[in-house]
Amino acid sequence: MIKVQDSSKKFFFEKTLGLARKGWGDTHPNPMVGAVIVEEGKSVAEGYHRKSGGPHAEVEAFKNLGRKPAPGASIFISLEPCSTTGHTPPCVDAIIESGIKIVYVGTLDPNPVHAGRGLAILRKAGVTVEMASDDFGKQASRLNFIFNLNITKKRPLLALKLAESSNGKLSEVAGKTSRVTEAEARLDVMHWRRLFPAICVGSGTVLADNPSLTSRQTQGTFCPVRLVLDSTLRTLHETVSPRNLYRDAFTSKTRILTTVTGMDNLKAVKKAQEYGISLVEMGQQENGQIQLSEIPDFLKKLNLNALYCEGGSRVAKSLLKEGLVDYLFRYESPKIFSGLNALPGPDLGSFPLREPIEAQLGEDRIIHGFL
Repeated sequence: MIKVQDSSKKFFFEKTLGLARKGWGDTHPNPMVGAVIVEEGKSVAEGYHRKSGGPHAEVEAFKNLGRKPAPGASIFISLEPCSTTGHTPPCVDAIIESGIKIVYVGTLDPNPVHAGRGLAILRKAGVTVEMASDDFGKQASRLNFIFNLNITKKRPLLALKLAESSNGKLSEVAGKTSRVTEAEARLDVMHWRRLFPAICVGSGTVLADNPSLTSRQTQGTFCPVRLVLDSTLRTLHETVSPRNLYRDAFTSKTRILTTVTGMDNLKAVKKAQEYGISLVEMGQQENGQIQLSEIPDFLKKLNLNALYCEGGSRVAKSLLKEGLVDYLFRYESPKIFSGLNALPGPDLGSFPLREPIEAQLGEDRIIHGFL
């Protein structure tokens, strides 16, 4: 057994995270995981989990190695290897069978029932297990914040994204599109859209901005499941020009969540049928709005483990008021929208973030974290 020098451990651990990120948005409902096989202080094979149902990172790394690891080899893994049989056999078995005698692990399995179980199995088989530093462990865990909540809370994660001016306005004129943030921040939104399997907006945003809600990046265009909250089906009114969501190449990914009032709007229902758009009747509140508390169960029915809401002011305030938001993305622009018709965002003073992450994106700033 040859231990990796302390000076090299950080490098290999960070390499596992870089590999794990290659599965960004493709592994749901599984976590993103990366693995590196090291022999004599050098990386000789690597792997990552590409998609649910496919080989896990460790198995990919062994496959890419194409032979038995050399005596004294070790493996670095960003997440504790699985110890149960799902779509694939337990990765702890693959490690033991490989003959590797030392395993470096970034962070524990978030499932309290399984946490540490894989490590115990390895140690019982005579394998030495070493955990990463606390700082790296936090990074590795945060990468899979959606998976972690799914496992610990047994429900989908709901995230809210807001872009505000420096004086807390969502648009310069209510009901009209405004360029709140600039290129770097807008590119960052595309990055997060690519992670989430579903995205959600209110009818006001559809009417004002006519968004496509796709992730448009250099490697191509990705379209999550697109949910529109429209209690009366006003986005399908005969005076409204066809929205991008209803007429683009990804129409089959669009669903409109409405109410009994919306379903009684026969002209709009007919137009939805013509577009090939699915309508979903949700519960209706006394004020006529959609019963937002039903969204998590609806997501479960579609096997969607997370939702990225780019809500306008009304949707954002409602989601926050009902305590449905697990994670908040808050983009802040240096611009000032001081006009009388500027649209104010929700008061976030009573919603402090836990474990916040901040970054500067050109002239804009993002802060995101748990609520």
